[in-house]
Amino acid sequence: MQAMPPLRALQVFRHAANLMSFKEAAKAMNISQAAVSSHIRKLEAFLGLSLFERLTREVRLTREGRELLTYVEAGFQELEKGIANFSEDPYPDRLTVTTIPSFASRWLVTRLEKFQSLYPRLTISLIPNWHLANFREDGIDIAIRFGKGNYENLTSIKLLDETLLPVCHPDLVGGQKVTPEALTQLPWLLDDSDDMAGPWRALQETIGVEIPDDSVKVRVTESSTLVEAILGGHGISLLRYSLVYELLESGLLFCPFDVSLPADYQYYLVAPEAKFRSPKVRAFVSWIIAEVQSVAAAPGEHGTGTTRQ
Repeated sequence: MQAMPPLRALQVFRHAANLMSFKEAAKAMNISQAAVSSHIRKLEAFLGLSLFERLTREVRLTREGRELLTYVEAGFQELEKGIANFSEDPYPDRLTVTTIPSFASRWLVTRLEKFQSLYPRLTISLIPNWHLANFREDGIDIAIRFGKGNYENLTSIKLLDETLLPVCHPDLVGGQKVTPEALTQLPWLLDDSDDMAGPWRALQETIGVEIPDDSVKVRVTESSTLVEAILGGHGISLLRYSLVYELLESGLLFCPFDVSLPADYQYYLVAPEAKFRSPKVRAFVSWIIAEVQSVAAAPGEHGTGTTRQ
């Protein structure tokens, strides 16, 4: 069997290599900088090679150090994943969920009361955030993300296939459907996020007219802001159906042209595989998958008169 260096030395190397600093590694591990240097020297002696270049104010990984880090990082991640399978949940009565702000405010927060009525002993902590959680350090149980589902070292379950609709306040068009040419005369408010560039081109191709740049009055990157602007009658926008379908059903918003486009991104439930096995996360996943069925119907089934393309 291959002799192995001390696990502690590998752990110190991992921190120092990822942080590129012996000082920061010492802080992260709550040990002295001298102890970090000692562990690294012993690991280098064991392997018979240098892992770091020591410069005046910094350290850099050598080629061998970079190669070793790949294996050490993968090994520790697998070890942490395995330990998590056998560790007791320190907060079995608290469920921490993170998701993008628009989905949190426009869809999830209004429905959490239903979940809590089914599981009254669970306290829900909702964290609106654009950044993917660090599940190991942030105490997050599950994330709801809007993307392509490819999250490294995490399990993702598609939650909802999203569609996009042109939506405005009824007063903007007198509550009547309009022609493609009339759409070019309306003030447009656009979601300028990366995933919207393709659907914006697809909309113009589908209606057969080009919407001039001077028709675009406002560009933002947050859908909730757009919804508020549209409710205020300030223009028309291409919006995610899940965020506006209740406003369409109530008549507060209106689809002035019958078209529906697939979104480039979709909603996913995201977490480490072990998280999906915990009772509280299983309960949440089961509940939310059932709940999104109210959104999953085609837009035309909710009285918007809109057809898919």
